[in-house]
Amino acid sequence: MKKTLAVAAIVSSMSIVGVAAAADFAFHGDLDNRFNVYTNHVDYLVNDKFKKGMVDVDGKDVNDSWAEAKYRFWFEAGSDNKNVKGVYAMEIGGIEFGKDGSVGKSVGGLYSGDGVNVETRWAYLDVQIPGVSEKMRMKTGLQPFNLNKFFWKETIMGVNLDGKVGNFGYLVGWERPYRVDAGSAGPDVSDVDAFIGKVSFKPMDKSKVGFFASYIKNDAEPNAHNPIKATNWEIKKWKDSVDLGIYTLGLTGKFNINNIFFGGDFIYQGGTIDNATYVDQDGIESTAHDYDVNSYFLNVEGGVKVGATKITGTYWYASGDDDPNDDEVNAYLSTDVDVTGSYVLMGVHPTSDDYFTERPYILDKGLHLFELAADTKVNDKLKVGGALLYMMTAEDVTYSNDAGQHFSDDGIGTEIQAYVKYKLYPDVSLSMSFGYLFTEDAMDYFESNLNGTADEDIYTVGARLRYKF
Repeated sequence: MKKTLAVAAIVSSMSIVGVAAAADFAFHGDLDNRFNVYTNHVDYLVNDKFKKGMVDVDGKDVNDSWAEAKYRFWFEAGSDNKNVKGVYAMEIGGIEFGKDGSVGKSVGGLYSGDGVNVETRWAYLDVQIPGVSEKMRMKTGLQPFNLNKFFWKETIMGVNLDGKVGNFGYLVGWERPYRVDAGSAGPDVSDVDAFIGKVSFKPMDKSKVGFFASYIKNDAEPNAHNPIKATNWEIKKWKDSVDLGIYTLGLTGKFNINNIFFGGDFIYQGGTIDNATYVDQDGIESTAHDYDVNSYFLNVEGGVKVGATKITGTYWYASGDDDPNDDEVNAYLSTDVDVTGSYVLMGVHPTSDDYFTERPYILDKGLHLFELAADTKVNDKLKVGGALLYMMTAEDVTYSNDAGQHFSDDGIGTEIQAYVKYKLYPDVSLSMSFGYLFTEDAMDYFESNLNGTADEDIYTVGARLRYKF
């Protein structure tokens, strides 16, 4: 019996060696240890769960600090001629030191270890199309997806074809972000489907211009009139609850001329949202149920490199809606994004899974964001930087309190940022960051004491130790 097992082991090892000789294998990792050193308002970091009066400013202790680990490993196996590659990635996401994973989602790291924390991040096949002289590849499965960082950039299940023809690149695909089970849905209810396309061209070295298009559709239960809320303003939040027929068109570009760089994005949205009830931030419901979409997004950035220093100016504009009672939606809609901008409000700080918003706007009121940033590479190991931001909504945030007083404002506030990043080793970095938001009166909408005036500023201090290979 022992000899049989030994022979079987030798044969198995020989077969593995034979397979390995005809294939390429690679293993990668991102081991991210994150620390919220301190924040004075942890109740702001609730991941897009906007509610009027959600933040306590009446004496409750909302100061906090915590540590967490987010580890991602991925394995690639493919043919030695690069024609076929399979990718699988797992992620241990945001395990907080000492938190009980049995409470809410499984993110625990308490006594004796955690509960179940591992998720599949990617699982896809990447195949070169046979008989094509130029590069043309098909990716199918759960894969990283980047149509535009302000509209849709996340992991998605889909089938995508990308390639190059000379100096042109292209991407076309079908995505399935939400599936309806036909066994439990009505005959007129359909899956959520997205059809996308993207082309790009390099007019010169280190420069690129491009165009993208997306059409997202589904049919919901007839006459359900499910809510689309200003506090839930993102396409992924609605799943299959309303009838969608939204198209998004975008023009992008970036240019580098000597030490000067500039570029940006312009996005237009049109189409329809039907069989819905629009609910604004103060709970006012629209009497209309079918809406035409007409919204915009603009990003402009530019700057200059002077020696080891880079100075960058940035402006965002996301259109907002100012009338919940009409039959037109003017507020820009992201599909699924993780934007960075504000350290305090968006996922820039090290504990980036805990944020105020991941979208480039506030509620359905859009956003104006102005930023002036400077980054300096002190030496090969040390980099420092800082920024000054001003943010305001594109349309006023209007609301009332229990006493019947009505308020309206568009000021989010002025933010100062600073960071330092040091390379301990070529693949290991240690960093710290700081953000302080001097709040203005539109932020009063989120405070428990609704009096028309923002009562407290917000700040956060973070750190991280990260190993990537």
